[in-house]
Amino acid sequence: MSLRLLRRLLLVALLLVIVWTLFGPSGLGEELLSLSLSSMLPAPASPGPPLALPRLLIPNVEACRGPGAPPFLLILVCTAPENLHQRNVIRASWAKIREVRRLRVQTLFLLGEPIRLQPRDEHGLQSEAEAQGDILQAAFQDSYRNLTLKTLSGLNWANKHCPMARYILKTDDDVYVNVPELVSELVRRGGRWEQWERGTEPQSSAAVGDEEQEQRGQDLGSDPVPLLYLGRVHWRVYPSRTPGGRHQVSEEQWPGAWGPFPPYASGTGYVLSASAVQLILKVASRAPLLPLEDVFVGVSARRGGLTPTHCVKLAGATHYPLDRCCYGKFLLTSHKLDPWKMQQAWKLVDSPDGESTAPFCSWLQGVLGILRCRVIAWLDS
Repeated sequence: MSLRLLRRLLLVALLLVIVWTLFGPSGLGEELLSLSLSSMLPAPASPGPPLALPRLLIPNVEACRGPGAPPFLLILVCTAPENLHQRNVIRASWAKIREVRRLRVQTLFLLGEPIRLQPRDEHGLQSEAEAQGDILQAAFQDSYRNLTLKTLSGLNWANKHCPMARYILKTDDDVYVNVPELVSELVRRGGRWEQWERGTEPQSSAAVGDEEQEQRGQDLGSDPVPLLYLGRVHWRVYPSRTPGGRHQVSEEQWPGAWGPFPPYASGTGYVLSASAVQLILKVASRAPLLPLEDVFVGVSARRGGLTPTHCVKLAGATHYPLDRCCYGKFLLTSHKLDPWKMQQAWKLVDSPDGESTAPFCSWLQGVLGILRCRVIAWLDS
């Protein structure tokens, strides 16, 4: 084989890899497809009665209050009462970031009651809540099949006690969140805050007092937030009828005549704007109470006339191997990280000032890192 032919074959192979990366599974093609979903929506359903949700055992109503601007991004992490180690690792890693581009970020943990409640468990959780100030607990048994109750309780809390938050990320305690890049992504999609950022230079505390800063944040927060339901979209998923399975959906809950579920964003990490949260809560009581929270949110959003927007940077259920450029410059979330891997991911992208992901990658390092991540993730799947 001649050297010229070999070079051509290598070039063709490289082009095929690039095309596959962009337009293959989880590629930009799906993002373009998601833009057409709104044209296929039925008319929005009428609002239903208020949701009947479990009472809050640890309501933490002051979590979003305080001096300064309200949260730009509120992160709700679904966790189990016994997963203290996971919560502490998150607190010591990506949840340490409280501000990005002068925009406030707030992280809270959602949980229910232990299935087998021991006195020491209740005391330990209360102590943790008092010490950390980031716990929300509701009165239901904490199990996989109750994730819908957990998520709705968190969204309802956000709507009631943190209404000035612009965006809410729902995620899990085995997910790494690239907070700086996620905020940047939302700023690019939101527009209004980006204009404010570019037109406003940081001012010293002598020039702007706490009350004025808080008022400025409230004024910006009062602007309407465009509807946004952003995540790794699943298409044409049919309910599982496997008896006893975690994902089982009965014929009564979702009749076979209804066909597949509507498109929905993976529950490992999706973003809802404040307006989208309000819309979902208004129609959720008329949707079938499915045990799969991400499907339930997708069904409720569809009833309200809202479609999910696919984002290739939100990994969904895919686990990506650790890579500095992939985790630092491309991914917004990555799933299936145990506490040790969570710490390793944080070490890869942590920067002293907490304002940006680092180390920064050259364009070649970035392309190779992203390609490596996506190829290995595809092979693992």
